[in-house]
Amino acid sequence: MFALSPRMSPAEFRAVYQALPADLQTRVGRLQRYVLVSLECEGCVRVGVLTRLALRSAAAGAPGEAAAVLSLAERILPVEEHTHPVSVTAQKPRTAPKKRPAQLTGRIGRWAGTRPLVAATDASWKDGCGGTGFLTTDGRWGFGGRPTVPQDPAGPSKILVTELRAVGLLLAEVPPGTPMTVLVDSRGALDLLRRWRRGETRALPGGCSAPDLPPLARLLARSPELRFEHVKAHSGHLLNEAADALASIGRRHAAGALGVHEAEERSAGLVDSFLRSWSEPRLSA
Repeated sequence: MFALSPRMSPAEFRAVYQALPADLQTRVGRLQRYVLVSLECEGCVRVGVLTRLALRSAAAGAPGEAAAVLSLAERILPVEEHTHPVSVTAQKPRTAPKKRPAQLTGRIGRWAGTRPLVAATDASWKDGCGGTGFLTTDGRWGFGGRPTVPQDPAGPSKILVTELRAVGLLLAEVPPGTPMTVLVDSRGALDLLRRWRRGETRALPGGCSAPDLPPLARLLARSPELRFEHVKAHSGHLLNEAADALASIGRRHAAGALGVHEAEERSAGLVDSFLRSWSEPRLSA
């Protein structure tokens, strides 16, 4: 697991802040102390990490992702002003850049064993490059990405195919036979997934000859423990928002806009923060 530092230098913060749209500047201005000063209490560190992740997203040209992460930071903002020790902690040196993989997965150990198991998947497309993302409530996460190629076997249904590939990426990381509810925001994907579960394994998106989908269809036909449910996109659902952010990271990583270390670090920090917020209402109930 990665422990992303919330700290930014004043120059680094100023460079990103000045390029933000006015609405994001206002929101970030309220949170700047959490990235400019080393605040040691857990709540403040979480706000700082999320604010830094949001600024990274904005700097990478993803204002929608930045706004979603800022919303989470604002939700967990300490209600009352408080004092705590202030210290300066040296950051760990970065390792050498890793080779860019087509997909990347990880797991955050603190959430292992969480039940009932719920997962969310999503896809992202922009400028001829697609990304997939997933996370589970027991701490598993992953992203993938690929550019459009000539005579792409996905055919004209590339967005739908990418939504389905996100489910395939998820199932490759979860032990077979594990009961799980999977949340998807694409009605078209949900329809096909449910048809495959009923044994209609020959059903494919129109014009698609992607070789990875028939095996996925056959897997679902023999997986009665899986349940698929619809969630409205961009409705504020925490797991869906996190999956959307991971798909965006996967797309930008595939396009070369994010290095593997930064993409991996950002994903782990984002997933841990979203799962904390997801679990809090249940822990207090």
